[in-house]
Amino acid sequence: MKKIGKLFFAFFCTLFLATGFSDVYAQTDVSVEATVSENTIYSGERIQLSIKISGNFNDISRPELPSISGFRVLSNYPSTSRSFQYINGKTSVSYSYSYQLIAQEEGDYTIPELSVTIDGEEFKTEPIEVSITDRNSPEQADGAKNPDIFLQMEVSDAQPVVGQQIIANVVLYFQDGLQVNSYQPIPGWKAEGFWKEKLNDNQRPKTETTIRNGVRYRRARLLQFALFPTKSGELKLGTYEVDVSVHSTRSRGNAFSSFFGNFGNNRKQIDLKTDPVTINVKSLPQTDSSSYFGAVGDFNISRKIDSQEIMQGETIEITTAIKGAGNLPLLSKPTYQLPDGLEVYEPQETSDINHSHNRISGTKTFKDIIVGRKPGEYIIPSKEVVYFDPKKNEYIPTKLASLHFNVKRNPNKIASNSGQDGQAVTPITGLTTWITPQSKSLLSYWWFWLGIISPVLILGFAYWRKYYLDRMATDRSFLRSQKAAVNASERLEEAVNLSRDGRLKPAYNKLRKALTGFIGDRLNLPEAGLSNQQYIQALKEQDLDHELVENIRMLLDKCSSISYAPSNSHEFLKSHVELAKSTLKKLKKVL
Repeated sequence: MKKIGKLFFAFFCTLFLATGFSDVYAQTDVSVEATVSENTIYSGERIQLSIKISGNFNDISRPELPSISGFRVLSNYPSTSRSFQYINGKTSVSYSYSYQLIAQEEGDYTIPELSVTIDGEEFKTEPIEVSITDRNSPEQADGAKNPDIFLQMEVSDAQPVVGQQIIANVVLYFQDGLQVNSYQPIPGWKAEGFWKEKLNDNQRPKTETTIRNGVRYRRARLLQFALFPTKSGELKLGTYEVDVSVHSTRSRGNAFSSFFGNFGNNRKQIDLKTDPVTINVKSLPQTDSSSYFGAVGDFNISRKIDSQEIMQGETIEITTAIKGAGNLPLLSKPTYQLPDGLEVYEPQETSDINHSHNRISGTKTFKDIIVGRKPGEYIIPSKEVVYFDPKKNEYIPTKLASLHFNVKRNPNKIASNSGQDGQAVTPITGLTTWITPQSKSLLSYWWFWLGIISPVLILGFAYWRKYYLDRMATDRSFLRSQKAAVNASERLEEAVNLSRDGRLKPAYNKLRKALTGFIGDRLNLPEAGLSNQQYIQALKEQDLDHELVENIRMLLDKCSSISYAPSNSHEFLKSHVELAKSTLKKLKKVL
C-alpha cells in the first residue's frame, strides 16, 4: 500500500524547486547595459546615452538620470524604442531609452551607475568613462588630435585706446571633409565696456584655406562687429555662441566617423563657443587743447553757412559736417561761440552711417538754425577742433574758417518788439485810411471743398469696409491670411507663458505652431498634417531669401526635437521666441 502523504510532499517539493528555478532563470535572463555614442568628444558636442534592457520580464520603470558632471542633459524625457523576438519557443522583449547630453567643460568624467526597476527589482548599469577635450586648444605635444571644427573670436587690435574702432570677427574653422549646412547665432553676447555695432555682410560666408598647427583648415568669417571701448583698463569680450549644422562629405569609417559617432546620415548639430578675449584698453594721451570733442579715427571736419545775406527775421543755417571712419555714432557737435543778436534753435542732427566695408564710416551732420533779429554784420570767429588719430597716435587739429553774414533791415517790417531793431515805434495820428473789402469766391474756401469731398470719402470707406467684412466672412483663405500675424503673435506669447510654468514641451509645440500656422495661413496650405520639409519646400517655391528659409528650417528642427531641449531653461526658449519674432517680421514682408 502506497503512502499518500509522502507522494504529496514530494510533489510540492518538486513544484517549489521548479518555481524557484523559474524565478532565478527569469531574473538572470534580464540584461541592462548603458552605452554612449562616443567616449572622447569636444566641448559643445552632443552624445547619445542609451540604456538597453532585454530579456523576459513584465514590468519596467523608466530610468531616472542623476546629475552628470561635465554634461548638460538636454531632456529628462528620453526617446524610447521596443522590440520583440521569438526564438526556439521563447519570447524576449527589448527596451531602449536614449538621452541626449551636451558636453560643457573639458576633463575626464564618469557617467555613474544608472538604476532601472524591472518587475520590482532594481538593476544597475556599469559606470562609463568619458573624456571631453577643449575644441579650441592647440595640438598637444603628445600628438593629441586637432579639433575638426571650432569657433574663434579674432580682433583687429587687442590694445586700442578709448574710443578707437576695432573689428571683431566671429570665425569658423573646419577641416576638409566637413561641410557646414547652416548656422544660427545665439543671442546674449556680452561685451561690457564697449559700444558695439553689427557690420553688414549680405553675402554668404566665403571660405579660404589656412594652416594652423600644421593642419589644413577651411576658414569662414560668419559675423563681424565694430567695437568702441568706452573706458580704459582690461576689458573682456564674453564667449560668442553659434549653433552650427554640419555633415561629413566623406564615407563612414574614416577619421571623421569618430567625430559624427552614431548620429546617422553623417549629420550633426553642434553648439560652438569662442573663448573669452581680453582687450587691454589704453587711455588717450594727455592734451592741453580744450577743442577735443571726443572724436577718435580719421576725419574731415568742415563748417559752412547756407547764405551770406538774409533779411531781418529770416533764418540761416550753419552746417558742421564730420566725415570719415571712426566712432561716428558716439560723436556730439563741436561747440563754438555765436555773436549776440541772434536767436539760436536746438541743432538738428543727421547721420549717414555705413556699416559695410569692414568698418563704421560715413558722415554725421549738425545744423544750427539761427534767426537774425537785429540788422547788422555778423562774424562767427574761426574755431580749432581736435580729434585723435590712433594710426598716427597723435591729436590732429582742424581749423574751421570764420563765417560772415549780413542781416538787412526788413522794409516791410512796420513795428517790432522793443529792443530788437534799435528803433522806437512812433504812432501816426490824424490820418484816416479807407479800405474797400474785396469779395472772395465761394470756391476759395477750404471748408467748401471739404464739404463736397467728405461724403465721397465716407461712402468710399464704407464700401471698402463692407467689401472687406464680406470677404472675411466668405473667403476662408483671405481670413487666414489677414489673421496670420495676430495668431502667430498670440501663439508666441502662449509659448512664453507655458515655458514660464515649466511646461517646455507644450511651449515648443506652440512655437512651432506659430511658425507653421503663419506660413500655412499666408500660403493657404492645409491647417494640419504637413511636415517641416513640406513647409520649407513651400517657402522655397516662393523664391525667398535662402538665409531666411534656412533660419526657419533651423527653428522648426529645434521645435521638432523638443526631447533634446533643456527641460528647465525658460531663458533658452525666450531666445528662440525672439528669433521667431524677427523671422516672422521678415517673412511678413515677403509673403
